Amino acid sequence: MINGTSPKTDYLDRFIFDELPIRGERVILEHSWQELLLRRSYPDNVKKLLGELMATTALLSATIKIEGKLTVQVQAKGALDLLVVQISHLKGVRAVARFDKEGIAGLEGLKELCGEGHIVITIDAPTFKEPYQGVIPLIDNSIKEAIERYFATSEQLETTLYLATSDQAAAGMLLQRLPGEMPDEAAFNRVNHLAATMQDEELLELPTKELLYRLYSEDDIRVFEPDSYHFECTCSKERTLSMIYQLNLDEVKSILAEQEDALFVDCEFCGKRYLFKESDLDFSLFKSEASESGASD
Repeated sequence: MINGTSPKTDYLDRFIFDELPIRGERVILEHSWQELLLRRSYPDNVKKLLGELMATTALLSATIKIEGKLTVQVQAKGALDLLVVQISHLKGVRAVARFDKEGIAGLEGLKELCGEGHIVITIDAPTFKEPYQGVIPLIDNSIKEAIERYFATSEQLETTLYLATSDQAAAGMLLQRLPGEMPDEAAFNRVNHLAATMQDEELLELPTKELLYRLYSEDDIRVFEPDSYHFECTCSKERTLSMIYQLNLDEVKSILAEQEDALFVDCEFCGKRYLFKESDLDFSLFKSEASESGASD
């Protein structure tokens, strides 16, 4: 028997097996994923990894009960050198990928596209003295394998992920053996064996209740109240101006001169363009030397 209902799109459901020491989560991101793709164009091999990371980050965010944000980044040296997904405590989602258009041709999978690097999981909140970070070396060929290994080694939690991406949606399911419970390897193996029969289309399209019933019709499962997600970029003219002040003053003056008193800055996440003129800038706030940074706020 499966209890619980879900919204039609952009939601995460938590569920628990009543008679087994196993919990789970299922997320499907449709509107937020399509909004992202509408603002940014990605080739299929990059889009697949970005969608998987977006679903994974949503699954991870379900366990965070703080007012802050979760950021999961793939930082690498390959043709795909940066993937970033951020989710706020209000479930606003944004994401970006940075890659060499020519270099990614013909490459598939995390290892081929990214090469050497790390996955960095960061939890930041106003109440923290400093952000929490977990670092996962890129030795796996999929985001699924990397996150499963992270849970096994860093959290000591046996966890399995199932991820799927299409042009319409990014989706995922997490199964996890509950800590402190009597080990039941056979039960966890059975639950995962059944989950492995799930088709990508089912994970991407079916309501959670229907999906779980197809997989586990003989188990009693409780589905809790869902969390709703949405696309949200936190960029602003003020944040962008703060970023400009980290640049080299001479370079900024050169750009203003070349572009007839116009400095354009595009948000990496949503593509919004900001225009600054010389009158908008306070030259006394610039640093003397340029500083390097990853994706902007």
